[in-house]
Amino acid sequence: ALVGAAALLMQFGYFGPLSARVRGLFVKHTRTGNPLVDSVAEHQPANEQAYSHYLHHIYHIAPYGFLLSLVRFTDANLFIVLYA
Repeated sequence: ALVGAAALLMQFGYFGPLSARVRGLFVKHTRTGNPLVDSVAEHQPANEQAYSHYLHHIYHIAPYGFLLSLVRFTDANLFIVLYA
C-alpha cells in the first residue's frame, strides 16, 4: 500500500529529483557542476592500511584497551563501551 501511494504521488510530481548530495551517497562519483558538492563527493572511506599507517601502534593496542574497559566496569568505561 505504501509503495503504491508513493508511486501515485511520484506520477503527480510530488517528489522532485534526487539532489546531488543524495546521488553522491549511492553513485561512486557524479560530476554535478557545483565545485563544493563535487569536492565533498570525491571523499571515500579510508582503508585498513591507512588506519594502520596513521595510528601506528595504537591501531593494534586499542582492542586490548576496549577489553580492559569491559573488565573494569565504571561509569566512564561504560561510556567508552557504548560510544565505541
